[in-house]
Amino acid sequence: NFAERMIQELKKFSNWILNWSDAPPEAWYSAFEYVTFIMNRTAKERLNWRTPVEALNGQTPDISMLLHFTFWEPVFIANYRDKGKKNFPSTSDEIIVRFIGFAEDVGHSYTDVLNILPYDPKPKDDVDDEGIEEIVQTRVNENGLRKTAMFEPHELVGRSFLMPHNPDGTRERATVIGYEQEESPAIDVMEQFQKDLERRPERIKFKAKVGVEGLERYVEWNDMCEFVEEQIQHEDQTWNFRKIIGHRRDLGPRDKPEIQIEWESGEITFEPITEFYKDEPWLLAEYAQEKGLIDDWERRCPRLKLSRHARNAKKMMRVINQAKRQSYQNTPIYMFGVKVPRNHEQAVKFDEENGNRLWQEAEAKEIGQMFEYNVFEDRGHRNTGQPPEGYKQIRLHLVYACKHDGRRKARIVAGGHLTDPPLESVYSGVVSLRGLRMVIFLSELNKLKVYQTDIGNAFLEARTTEKVYVIAGGEFGSYKDHIFVIVGSLYGLKTSSKRFHEVLNDVLREMGFFPCVAEPDIWMRAMNADSTVMSMEDLKKEQPAYTYEGVSRPIFDGYYEYVASYVDDLTIGSRDPDSILDYLQVRAKFKLKGSCEINYLLGCDYWRDDDGVLCSAPKQYLEKMEVEYERLFGEKPRKSRAPMDPNAHPELDQSDFLDDEQTKIYQSLIGSAQWAVSLGRIDVCVHVMTLGSFRAKPRKGHMDAIKKFYGYLCRMKEATIRYRTDMPDLSDLDMQEYDWSRTVYAGSTEQYPENLPIARGNPVQQLSYVDANLYHDMLSGKAVTAILHMLNQTPIDWYLKKQNTVETATFGSENVAARTAIEQMKDLKFTLLYLGVPIVDRSIMVGDNKTVVDCATQPHYKLVKRHLMLSYHYVREAMATGNYGYVWLNGKDNPADILSKHWAYGTVWKLLQPLLFWQGDTNNCPKKWTDQK
Repeated sequence: NFAERMIQELKKFSNWILNWSDAPPEAWYSAFEYVTFIMNRTAKERLNWRTPVEALNGQTPDISMLLHFTFWEPVFIANYRDKGKKNFPSTSDEIIVRFIGFAEDVGHSYTDVLNILPYDPKPKDDVDDEGIEEIVQTRVNENGLRKTAMFEPHELVGRSFLMPHNPDGTRERATVIGYEQEESPAIDVMEQFQKDLERRPERIKFKAKVGVEGLERYVEWNDMCEFVEEQIQHEDQTWNFRKIIGHRRDLGPRDKPEIQIEWESGEITFEPITEFYKDEPWLLAEYAQEKGLIDDWERRCPRLKLSRHARNAKKMMRVINQAKRQSYQNTPIYMFGVKVPRNHEQAVKFDEENGNRLWQEAEAKEIGQMFEYNVFEDRGHRNTGQPPEGYKQIRLHLVYACKHDGRRKARIVAGGHLTDPPLESVYSGVVSLRGLRMVIFLSELNKLKVYQTDIGNAFLEARTTEKVYVIAGGEFGSYKDHIFVIVGSLYGLKTSSKRFHEVLNDVLREMGFFPCVAEPDIWMRAMNADSTVMSMEDLKKEQPAYTYEGVSRPIFDGYYEYVASYVDDLTIGSRDPDSILDYLQVRAKFKLKGSCEINYLLGCDYWRDDDGVLCSAPKQYLEKMEVEYERLFGEKPRKSRAPMDPNAHPELDQSDFLDDEQTKIYQSLIGSAQWAVSLGRIDVCVHVMTLGSFRAKPRKGHMDAIKKFYGYLCRMKEATIRYRTDMPDLSDLDMQEYDWSRTVYAGSTEQYPENLPIARGNPVQQLSYVDANLYHDMLSGKAVTAILHMLNQTPIDWYLKKQNTVETATFGSENVAARTAIEQMKDLKFTLLYLGVPIVDRSIMVGDNKTVVDCATQPHYKLVKRHLMLSYHYVREAMATGNYGYVWLNGKDNPADILSKHWAYGTVWKLLQPLLFWQGDTNNCPKKWTDQK
């Protein structure tokens, strides 16, 4: 569909326009129209270099207006707000607005800046290779006092932190200058520490210097832990500009105005406007104009010329942006109480102030790694050497960070934004979560060990094809001003990820692995029964070894080993994983970290229960969600037995809309919940989907619902997916056989690709449960399709989505759901075939609507509702092949009900417990609540 591709292009360019113009996200539709207008007037090669407008109506369009304004550019128009008013002094006959598009008849499109919500874009956090290894723990002593791990009292000396808010709303930064123990004299910074303190944190107090006046205060140990923990969660690498957040009100006749300022360091103070005016008159004029205070402040402070600054709006906006940039460059940054530099010069300066070389040592370590991996080719000093012809100069910059334990970290990043767009594709894929679960399941099925490992400094292992060079800065010491041609895949370059992907693929091919056609980031190789790699001669000589009832494909001896790659994280399924790890380290020269039996990957924990069954659950991730909830709302979630009230309809909620700050919190909570579902919390799929529908404009009732949802997750943390590989018992299912030879589906067969790998290992039964919930959305009338895919007895994939069409009866919605299920079953089946898995010929689909099951499985059944023709014939043709079966099951026993409805705890527990909460044989699972973990 050409339209789908063009819509992707429109989204890409619209995002670029919004980022480049600094427009708020509320302007997305205007940006979409702006991009569409320009693309319709841009010549296309496939139209013989005519524009789409000309191809449509035959007239050459006038494009001169495209040069007048750019998107979101400030422009002046006639003042329509005070039109006709002749007061003295009169208001301006012009107002400033934002340009958002071109009109095709008269004038242009614009939007009033007063109608746009303020938006403060924040850069994403940088994550380095050591992020996974960093484990932050919290200790609790016998007295219930929290103690921050990795910190001793003397390690906090010299660090700074934000004190609690004062009654007037101000906030000051304090610096720890010493500490003391009860019944012992104070210990200052310069004093020699002569003896060990007793390890009782409640007896330790810190001496802190507060504010610019240098007043000394004592801070209790518990309070200090609170401050440090707060900075752990807030002082990341996102920085805000300095801003005015308020002003003093109810001033007396002779009082001078003061404004309340939030500084980059986090402090909040009141400052006289006369002092602030000396440095930033434009910022002050902007705030005064916005609040309508210009006349009052000029009367109280006649020397201030705020009205003059406010009138010159264009210059004011330019100078305001300049002032904000200067504020960003000059204001200190703190991480965990440590001042963080922005460049090499600041790093040297801070080391001199601190009397150490920690930041410079971090730089030297990073630069040493660059030389160790031969990332740069030295072309000599810039005065004597020359860069290669055709190479472009870019910049390097250092990103600094302070870790939780006080370690300094520096990372060299290339200015990839300065390079030309590459002509080649830079796509680099990763294994899907479903593919990862399949690798783990197949490893357990064939008695393989499941290991994980991480390739350190992954990108530096590859070579780049981009023609760029840099001029070394002072951080390179004696190499300053040298011309360095970048030959390694340095962080920040556009093609670095793909280059590493290619290097890893070449190594895996050398080891005898080949990629799965259906999942290119799953690699596999054939192994003999004695765990040796099959040679080409073995592959040519081998014959089918055995058969399995219900499996028509021949099964050969041996098995497959698997390696799944997620960027630099590898998951290995092998009987001898150490041999693979040794090859990667010794032959490929990769630096591996965290090589062990799988225990934590992509936010999910892995372990074996008492029966030796491999289990997975996002335990640590749910704990982090609970901590984040407590930070946002100041209390723990109230535990609940259900994620949402049964048969709830949040779309009918009429409570007030949330403000911008609460909306961001709601969106953050929904995003965390969605990842929890991806990691295996299938019991809350429908609730996350429902509440996620309102993320753009949630209401207070929706916030209350997400709080209840978090209460359920915190109560039911033990939900676990167990990789049970035994074949399921399907004897209770009533499978009916019919003759399709005298129907239009006679001779229907399922076509198999010719490049399927040979089947090896133990067989797999595919089983899928499907359900539809009619009129799930009361406003749109749409139903929901819910599908749960099982391999043997293991949940391997799940699907939940509102249907595209509005069905008026359950028959229609269940038919649509059945068609979707068959499509996904085929996809899952062919993925397994490409992984070399012997599959039982007939894949089973289970539904709870008897009429729909009979309609799909009985040849003589006639279609009444013609608009369901496509779904009707698609499902029936699949049944006629004999490779798929559709069986009826009572709705009370259908696990897909968990995914499709807002359930009550008592009604689904008998389905939920064997699926997620039962250890051992599920036939022994009781029908009522049990507290077994």
